[in-house]
Amino acid sequence: MSEAASKRTAPVGEEAKSSDLQLFEQYLSTGIDLDMPGRGDLREGVIVEVRPTELLVNVGSKRDGVVPQSDLAKLDPEFVKNLREGQTVDVVVAKQPEDDSVFLLSIADAQQKRDWSTAEKLLASGEITTRKVVGFNKGGLTVEFSHLRGFVPASHVIDMPRNLNEDQRRDEFEGHVGHEMRLKVIEVDSKRRRLVMSQMLAEREYRSVQREELFKHLAVGSVVEGVVRSIRPFGAFIDIGGVDGLLHVSEIGYGNVNHPREALAVGESVRVQVIRIDSENQRVALSRRRLLTNPWDSIEQRYAAGTVVPATITRIADFGAFAELESGVEGLIHVSELADIAVAEPLKTVRAGDKVTVKVLRVDAKRQRIGLSIRQASDPGGGAG
Repeated sequence: MSEAASKRTAPVGEEAKSSDLQLFEQYLSTGIDLDMPGRGDLREGVIVEVRPTELLVNVGSKRDGVVPQSDLAKLDPEFVKNLREGQTVDVVVAKQPEDDSVFLLSIADAQQKRDWSTAEKLLASGEITTRKVVGFNKGGLTVEFSHLRGFVPASHVIDMPRNLNEDQRRDEFEGHVGHEMRLKVIEVDSKRRRLVMSQMLAEREYRSVQREELFKHLAVGSVVEGVVRSIRPFGAFIDIGGVDGLLHVSEIGYGNVNHPREALAVGESVRVQVIRIDSENQRVALSRRRLLTNPWDSIEQRYAAGTVVPATITRIADFGAFAELESGVEGLIHVSELADIAVAEPLKTVRAGDKVTVKVLRVDAKRQRIGLSIRQASDPGGGAG
Protein backbone atom coordinates (compact mmCIF):
# COMPACT_ATOMS: atom_id res chain seq x y z
CA MET A 1 0.00 0.00 0.00
CA SER A 2 1.33 3.46 -0.93
CA GLU A 3 2.11 6.08 1.77
CA ALA A 4 -0.78 8.24 0.54
CA ALA A 5 -3.17 5.33 0.74
CA SER A 6 -1.90 4.54 4.21
CA LYS A 7 -2.70 8.09 5.31
CA ARG A 8 -6.17 7.89 3.78
CA THR A 9 -6.98 4.69 5.67
CA ALA A 10 -5.40 5.78 9.00
CA PRO A 11 -7.96 6.27 11.81
CA VAL A 12 -8.91 9.86 12.59
CA GLY A 13 -7.66 9.39 16.16
CA GLU A 14 -4.22 8.38 14.91
CA GLU A 15 -4.00 11.52 12.75
CA ALA A 16 -4.85 13.71 15.77
CA LYS A 17 -2.17 12.03 17.88
CA SER A 18 0.37 12.53 15.09
CA SER A 19 -0.55 16.23 14.80
CA ASP A 20 -0.25 16.76 18.57
CA LEU A 21 3.13 15.01 18.59
CA GLN A 22 4.40 17.22 15.77
CA LEU A 23 3.20 20.34 17.59
CA PHE A 24 4.95 19.20 20.79
CA GLU A 25 8.20 18.51 18.93
CA GLN A 26 7.96 21.89 17.24
CA TYR A 27 7.44 23.54 20.69
CA LEU A 28 10.57 21.82 22.03
CA SER A 29 12.69 22.75 19.03
CA THR A 30 11.48 26.35 18.41
CA GLY A 31 10.23 27.52 21.79
CA ILE A 32 6.60 28.22 20.76
CA ASP A 33 4.69 29.48 23.80
CA LEU A 34 1.44 27.52 24.03
CA ASP A 35 0.43 29.60 27.06
CA MET A 36 0.66 32.94 25.27
CA PRO A 37 -1.82 35.32 27.00
CA GLY A 38 -4.51 36.80 24.81
CA ARG A 39 -5.97 40.30 24.90
CA GLY A 40 -8.35 40.66 27.85
CA ASP A 41 -6.93 37.65 29.72
CA LEU A 42 -6.63 37.96 33.50
CA ARG A 43 -3.24 36.69 34.66
CA GLU A 44 -1.19 36.51 37.83
CA GLY A 45 2.17 38.13 37.25
CA VAL A 46 5.37 38.78 39.17
CA ILE A 47 6.93 42.24 39.28
CA VAL A 48 10.37 42.02 37.68
CA GLU A 49 11.36 45.67 37.93
CA VAL A 50 9.86 48.83 39.43
CA ARG A 51 10.74 51.69 37.09
CA PRO A 52 10.14 55.43 37.63
CA THR A 53 7.18 55.55 35.22
CA GLU A 54 6.16 51.90 34.76
CA LEU A 55 6.32 48.34 36.05
CA LEU A 56 7.90 45.41 34.28
CA VAL A 57 5.85 42.29 35.03
CA ASN A 58 6.41 38.66 34.04
CA VAL A 59 3.15 36.89 33.21
CA GLY A 60 4.60 33.43 32.69
CA SER A 61 5.28 33.71 28.96
CA LYS A 62 8.54 34.14 27.09
CA ARG A 63 8.04 37.91 27.15
CA ASP A 64 7.49 40.34 29.98
CA GLY A 65 4.76 42.96 30.08
CA VAL A 66 4.64 46.61 31.04
CA VAL A 67 2.13 48.38 33.29
CA PRO A 68 2.33 52.03 32.10
CA GLN A 69 2.12 55.18 34.21
CA SER A 70 -1.35 55.92 32.81
CA ASP A 71 -2.61 52.72 34.47
CA LEU A 72 -0.73 53.24 37.73
CA ALA A 73 -2.39 56.68 38.00
CA LYS A 74 -5.78 54.96 38.28
CA LEU A 75 -4.73 53.02 41.36
CA ASP A 76 -4.69 53.89 45.05
CA PRO A 77 -1.44 55.88 45.55
CA GLU A 78 -0.71 53.93 48.76
CA PHE A 79 -1.05 50.65 46.85
CA VAL A 80 1.37 51.86 44.13
CA LYS A 81 3.83 53.12 46.74
CA ASN A 82 4.10 49.65 48.30
CA LEU A 83 4.68 47.71 45.06
CA ARG A 84 7.97 45.78 45.21
CA GLU A 85 10.06 43.53 42.93
CA GLY A 86 9.11 39.88 43.35
CA GLN A 87 5.55 40.80 44.41
CA THR A 88 2.65 38.94 42.76
CA VAL A 89 -0.04 41.11 41.16
CA ASP A 90 -3.14 40.51 39.05
CA VAL A 91 -2.97 42.00 35.55
CA VAL A 92 -5.13 42.07 32.44
CA VAL A 93 -3.52 41.91 28.98
CA ALA A 94 -4.48 45.24 27.39
CA LYS A 95 -2.46 44.68 24.20
CA GLN A 96 -0.50 41.74 22.79
CA PRO A 97 3.10 42.29 21.65
CA GLU A 98 4.04 43.02 18.06
CA ASP A 99 7.39 41.71 16.85
CA ASP A 100 9.86 42.19 19.69
CA SER A 101 7.68 44.49 21.82
CA VAL A 102 6.20 43.55 25.20
CA PHE A 103 2.69 43.01 26.52
CA LEU A 104 0.79 46.10 27.59
CA LEU A 105 -0.76 45.23 30.96
CA SER A 106 -3.30 46.79 33.32
CA ILE A 107 -3.57 46.31 37.08
CA ALA A 108 -6.61 48.63 37.31
CA ASP A 109 -8.57 46.48 34.84
CA ALA A 110 -7.50 43.34 36.71
CA GLN A 111 -8.81 44.69 40.01
CA GLN A 112 -12.18 45.48 38.47
CA LYS A 113 -12.30 42.15 36.64
CA ARG A 114 -11.78 40.34 39.94
CA ASP A 115 -14.57 42.42 41.47
CA TRP A 116 -16.97 41.62 38.61
CA SER A 117 -16.15 37.95 39.12
CA THR A 118 -16.89 38.29 42.84
CA ALA A 119 -20.20 40.02 42.04
CA GLU A 120 -21.20 37.22 39.66
CA LYS A 121 -20.45 34.62 42.33
CA LEU A 122 -22.59 36.52 44.85
CA LEU A 123 -25.41 36.70 42.30
CA ALA A 124 -25.21 32.95 41.68
CA SER A 125 -24.99 31.99 45.36
CA GLY A 126 -27.49 34.53 46.70
CA GLU A 127 -25.11 35.23 49.58
CA ILE A 128 -25.63 38.38 51.65
CA THR A 129 -22.76 40.88 51.65
CA THR A 130 -22.20 43.98 53.81
CA ARG A 131 -21.15 47.21 52.08
CA LYS A 132 -20.77 50.89 53.01
CA VAL A 133 -22.93 53.60 51.43
CA VAL A 134 -20.64 56.17 49.79
CA GLY A 135 -23.07 58.37 47.86
CA PHE A 136 -26.42 58.72 46.15
CA ASN A 137 -28.22 60.06 43.09
CA LYS A 138 -31.86 60.71 42.24
CA GLY A 139 -32.58 57.01 41.85
CA GLY A 140 -30.95 55.54 44.92
CA LEU A 141 -27.76 54.87 46.86
CA THR A 142 -24.25 54.00 45.70
CA VAL A 143 -22.18 51.56 47.73
CA GLU A 144 -18.53 50.58 47.62
CA PHE A 145 -17.72 47.21 46.11
CA SER A 146 -13.93 47.15 46.30
CA HIS A 147 -12.88 48.91 43.08
CA LEU A 148 -16.42 49.07 41.68
CA ARG A 149 -19.55 50.92 42.73
CA GLY A 150 -22.83 49.15 43.35
CA PHE A 151 -26.26 50.75 43.06
CA VAL A 152 -29.21 50.25 45.41
CA PRO A 153 -32.47 51.57 43.87
CA ALA A 154 -34.69 53.58 46.24
CA SER A 155 -37.37 50.88 45.90
CA HIS A 156 -34.92 48.39 47.43
CA VAL A 157 -33.97 50.56 50.44
CA ILE A 158 -35.90 49.45 53.53
CA ASP A 159 -38.05 51.96 55.43
CA MET A 160 -37.71 54.46 52.57
CA PRO A 161 -40.73 56.80 52.79
CA ARG A 162 -42.77 57.35 49.65
CA ASN A 163 -44.05 60.54 48.04
CA LEU A 164 -41.12 62.65 49.21
CA ASN A 165 -40.22 65.91 47.52
CA GLU A 166 -36.71 66.37 46.13
CA ASP A 167 -35.27 67.95 49.28
CA GLN A 168 -36.80 65.33 51.57
CA ARG A 169 -35.52 62.55 49.32
CA ARG A 170 -32.01 64.00 49.38
CA ASP A 171 -32.09 64.31 53.17
CA GLU A 172 -33.26 60.70 53.46
CA PHE A 173 -30.42 59.48 51.22
CA GLU A 174 -27.80 61.60 53.00
CA GLY A 175 -28.77 59.93 56.25
CA HIS A 176 -27.52 56.59 54.86
CA VAL A 177 -24.10 57.83 53.65
CA GLY A 178 -21.26 56.42 55.73
CA HIS A 179 -23.37 53.59 57.14
CA GLU A 180 -23.03 49.91 56.26
CA MET A 181 -25.98 47.86 55.02
CA ARG A 182 -26.66 44.22 54.28
CA LEU A 183 -27.19 43.66 50.53
CA LYS A 184 -27.93 41.00 47.92
CA VAL A 185 -26.63 41.26 44.35
CA ILE A 186 -29.60 41.17 41.93
CA GLU A 187 -28.01 42.19 38.61
CA VAL A 188 -24.49 42.00 37.15
CA ASP A 189 -23.63 43.33 33.68
CA SER A 190 -19.95 44.16 33.37
CA LYS A 191 -20.27 45.33 29.74
CA ARG A 192 -22.85 47.95 30.76
CA ARG A 193 -21.09 48.42 34.10
CA ARG A 194 -24.30 47.65 36.00
CA LEU A 195 -24.05 46.21 39.50
CA VAL A 196 -27.46 46.42 41.17
CA MET A 197 -28.06 45.41 44.79
CA SER A 198 -31.00 45.14 47.18
CA GLN A 199 -31.14 45.93 50.89
CA MET A 200 -34.79 44.90 51.07
CA LEU A 201 -34.16 41.33 49.88
CA ALA A 202 -31.06 40.98 52.06
CA GLU A 203 -32.86 42.15 55.20
CA ARG A 204 -35.87 39.97 54.45
CA GLU A 205 -33.68 36.87 54.24
CA TYR A 206 -31.45 37.89 57.16
CA ARG A 207 -34.39 38.57 59.45
CA SER A 208 -36.05 35.29 58.42
CA VAL A 209 -32.95 33.31 59.41
CA GLN A 210 -32.51 35.33 62.60
CA ARG A 211 -36.19 34.90 63.47
CA GLU A 212 -36.02 31.10 63.18
CA GLU A 213 -32.88 30.98 65.30
CA LEU A 214 -34.31 33.38 67.88
CA PHE A 215 -37.51 31.40 68.42
CA LYS A 216 -35.43 28.28 69.12
CA HIS A 217 -33.90 29.90 72.20
CA LEU A 218 -36.36 32.62 73.24
CA ALA A 219 -38.40 31.98 76.40
CA VAL A 220 -40.87 33.88 78.56
CA GLY A 221 -38.82 35.74 81.14
CA SER A 222 -35.82 36.23 78.85
CA VAL A 223 -34.21 39.66 79.15
CA VAL A 224 -32.89 41.00 75.84
CA GLU A 225 -31.46 44.17 74.33
CA GLY A 226 -33.45 45.68 71.49
CA VAL A 227 -33.69 48.73 69.26
CA VAL A 228 -36.85 50.80 68.77
CA ARG A 229 -37.82 50.38 65.11
CA SER A 230 -41.15 52.22 65.02
CA ILE A 231 -43.62 53.94 67.35
CA ARG A 232 -47.43 53.75 67.28
CA PRO A 233 -50.04 55.26 69.63
CA PHE A 234 -50.59 51.85 71.27
CA GLY A 235 -46.91 51.01 71.77
CA ALA A 236 -43.49 50.57 70.16
CA PHE A 237 -42.04 47.79 68.00
CA ILE A 238 -38.65 46.67 69.26
CA ASP A 239 -36.16 44.75 67.10
CA ILE A 240 -34.74 42.06 69.39
CA GLY A 241 -32.60 40.38 66.73
CA GLY A 242 -34.67 39.55 63.66
CA VAL A 243 -38.03 39.74 65.43
CA ASP A 244 -40.06 42.88 66.11
CA GLY A 245 -41.61 42.51 69.54
CA LEU A 246 -44.44 44.76 70.75
CA LEU A 247 -43.80 46.90 73.80
CA HIS A 248 -47.32 48.01 74.74
CA VAL A 249 -47.70 51.53 76.10
CA SER A 250 -48.80 50.09 79.44
CA GLU A 251 -45.50 48.15 79.73
CA ILE A 252 -43.16 51.06 79.02
CA GLY A 253 -42.87 52.22 82.62
CA TYR A 254 -44.68 52.85 85.91
CA GLY A 255 -45.58 56.46 85.18
CA ASN A 256 -48.42 57.75 83.03
CA VAL A 257 -47.40 57.49 79.37
CA ASN A 258 -50.01 59.00 77.08
CA HIS A 259 -48.01 58.25 73.92
CA PRO A 260 -44.89 56.03 73.56
CA ARG A 261 -42.94 58.88 71.96
CA GLU A 262 -42.99 60.60 75.37
CA ALA A 263 -40.63 57.91 76.68
CA LEU A 264 -38.97 56.37 73.59
CA ALA A 265 -37.32 57.40 70.32
CA VAL A 266 -36.75 55.46 67.09
CA GLY A 267 -33.22 54.03 67.08
CA GLU A 268 -32.95 54.02 70.87
CA SER A 269 -31.57 50.91 72.57
CA VAL A 270 -33.79 49.45 75.28
CA ARG A 271 -33.59 46.53 77.71
CA VAL A 272 -36.81 44.54 77.77
CA GLN A 273 -38.26 41.31 79.13
CA VAL A 274 -40.21 38.76 77.10
CA ILE A 275 -43.66 38.32 78.67
CA ARG A 276 -45.52 36.38 75.94
CA ILE A 277 -44.53 34.30 72.90
CA ASP A 278 -46.75 33.24 69.99
CA SER A 279 -44.41 30.98 67.99
CA GLU A 280 -47.07 30.03 65.45
CA ASN A 281 -47.66 33.65 64.43
CA GLN A 282 -44.10 34.66 65.35
CA ARG A 283 -45.21 37.39 67.75
CA VAL A 284 -43.55 38.50 70.95
CA ALA A 285 -44.87 40.76 73.73
CA LEU A 286 -42.32 42.74 75.71
CA SER A 287 -42.13 44.76 78.91
CA ARG A 288 -39.68 47.38 80.06
CA ARG A 289 -41.71 48.24 83.16
CA ARG A 290 -41.03 44.86 84.76
CA LEU A 291 -37.29 45.49 84.70
CA LEU A 292 -37.62 48.82 86.48
CA THR A 293 -37.73 49.29 90.24
CA ASN A 294 -41.35 49.30 91.40
CA PRO A 295 -41.91 52.70 93.08
CA TRP A 296 -44.54 51.10 95.35
CA ASP A 297 -42.02 48.73 96.98
CA SER A 298 -41.02 51.26 99.69
CA ILE A 299 -43.92 53.67 99.32
CA GLU A 300 -44.85 53.68 103.04
CA GLN A 301 -41.37 54.87 104.02
CA ARG A 302 -41.39 57.70 101.48
CA TYR A 303 -44.97 58.84 101.96
CA ALA A 304 -46.00 58.23 105.57
CA ALA A 305 -49.48 59.30 106.65
CA GLY A 306 -49.49 62.97 107.61
CA THR A 307 -46.70 63.93 105.20
CA VAL A 308 -47.29 67.08 103.12
CA VAL A 309 -45.79 66.82 99.62
CA PRO A 310 -46.05 68.42 96.16
CA ALA A 311 -48.14 66.69 93.46
CA THR A 312 -49.45 67.19 89.93
CA ILE A 313 -53.10 66.76 88.98
CA THR A 314 -53.30 64.13 86.21
CA ARG A 315 -57.04 63.65 85.62
CA ILE A 316 -60.46 64.59 86.98
CA ALA A 317 -63.24 62.11 87.82
CA ASP A 318 -66.80 62.52 89.17
CA PHE A 319 -65.66 61.47 92.63
CA GLY A 320 -62.45 63.50 92.80
CA ALA A 321 -59.07 64.06 91.15
CA PHE A 322 -55.95 61.92 90.67
CA ALA A 323 -52.56 63.40 91.45
CA GLU A 324 -49.06 62.08 90.67
CA LEU A 325 -46.53 62.20 93.50
CA GLU A 326 -43.70 60.76 91.38
CA SER A 327 -43.40 58.72 88.22
CA GLY A 328 -45.57 55.64 88.68
CA VAL A 329 -47.15 56.77 91.97
CA GLU A 330 -50.60 58.28 91.72
CA GLY A 331 -53.03 59.02 94.55
CA LEU A 332 -56.72 59.98 94.79
CA ILE A 333 -57.97 63.27 96.17
CA HIS A 334 -61.62 62.62 97.03
CA VAL A 335 -64.03 65.39 96.07
CA SER A 336 -64.53 66.12 99.76
CA GLU A 337 -60.77 66.77 100.13
CA LEU A 338 -60.35 69.07 97.14
CA ALA A 339 -61.34 72.32 98.80
CA ASP A 340 -62.95 73.86 101.84
CA ILE A 341 -66.46 72.56 102.43
CA ALA A 342 -67.79 76.06 101.72
CA VAL A 343 -66.82 75.72 98.05
CA ALA A 344 -69.92 74.86 96.00
CA GLU A 345 -68.19 73.04 93.11
CA PRO A 346 -64.84 71.68 94.34
CA LEU A 347 -64.15 69.76 91.08
CA LYS A 348 -63.82 73.09 89.30
CA THR A 349 -61.01 74.22 91.59
CA VAL A 350 -58.40 72.02 89.85
CA ARG A 351 -57.58 70.80 86.38
CA ALA A 352 -55.10 68.41 84.78
CA GLY A 353 -51.55 69.74 84.93
CA ASP A 354 -52.01 71.88 88.05
CA LYS A 355 -49.18 71.79 90.59
CA VAL A 356 -50.66 71.40 94.08
CA THR A 357 -49.64 70.63 97.66
CA VAL A 358 -51.29 67.59 99.23
CA LYS A 359 -51.37 65.83 102.58
CA VAL A 360 -50.99 62.02 102.63
CA LEU A 361 -54.01 60.59 104.46
CA ARG A 362 -53.49 56.85 104.07
CA VAL A 363 -51.22 54.42 102.12
CA ASP A 364 -52.10 50.90 100.94
CA ALA A 365 -48.93 49.51 99.34
CA LYS A 366 -50.45 46.10 98.56
CA ARG A 367 -53.37 47.60 96.60
CA GLN A 368 -51.14 50.46 95.34
CA ARG A 369 -53.48 53.18 96.58
CA ILE A 370 -52.87 56.47 98.35
CA GLY A 371 -55.47 58.84 99.78
CA LEU A 372 -54.61 62.54 99.48
CA SER A 373 -56.06 65.88 100.56
CA ILE A 374 -55.57 69.41 99.29
CA ARG A 375 -57.94 70.81 101.91
CA GLN A 376 -55.97 69.40 104.84
CA ALA A 377 -52.57 70.30 103.34
CA SER A 378 -53.22 73.89 104.32
CA ASP A 379 -54.22 72.71 107.80
CA PRO A 380 -51.80 69.83 108.67
CA GLY A 381 -53.26 69.55 112.08
CA GLY A 382 -56.81 68.92 110.79
CA GLY A 383 -58.61 65.60 110.99
CA ALA A 384 -58.37 62.73 108.55
CA GLY A 385 -61.74 63.55 107.12
